[in-house]
Amino acid sequence: MKKTLILSLILLLLGCSISSFAQNEKADKYWEMIKTYHYTHDDKICKKTVDFLNAGVHDDYIFELRFLAFYVPLFEKDETVKAEFEKRIPKIISSEKQGLFEDMLNMTSERVYETAYTTPDVNEMLCYSYYATGDTKYIDQLLENAKDTEERVDLAKYMIGANALWWLAEIKAEDDFFKEYLESKVGNQYAETALKSRSYDLKNIQLEVLTEQKKKGIWK
Repeated sequence: MKKTLILSLILLLLGCSISSFAQNEKADKYWEMIKTYHYTHDDKICKKTVDFLNAGVHDDYIFELRFLAFYVPLFEKDETVKAEFEKRIPKIISSEKQGLFEDMLNMTSERVYETAYTTPDVNEMLCYSYYATGDTKYIDQLLENAKDTEERVDLAKYMIGANALWWLAEIKAEDDFFKEYLESKVGNQYAETALKSRSYDLKNIQLEVLTEQKKKGIWK
């Protein structure tokens, strides 16, 4: 009896692990498609997104953050994608997500970003707008945000700046066009730092600055 119970538990755990791995693999493939869209212009992006949403392998907060930043600029740029997605909205199982995408059809990029500049999340949003459009204005904004790595009084501003620099280094390592654009920004110290740095190392530098400022009693 005990052996049977133990075997059942092992099979259950194994089944959960396999299911979790399959879900993570599906999510990874989906986000890779999103991150390379400005290169591939995958013509099945609308179908793949609806399938992804209905599979339920995403985090709701990340979903909203990334999709607002990705799809609103894409809808502005490509009316064909916008029209196709509008036709597919009824196929989304979640009525809440249907509503979000219906709202997004009528949003502008300005509205998406009007309250986003108060947290480091804005930097990830800029990256996803770049993934959607390939527009270098989003890289320029990351470089502008990165200037706040020099901040030593306002903690929130410093966190946004340090996070922007991290994203610049992270994406340059996986996106050739992004890297080439940074290389073209001759004399820009933040572009140069991102080019010569690993994102991992920048995270360590951020922790060192935070620790130093806390010791000084400036940041709690």
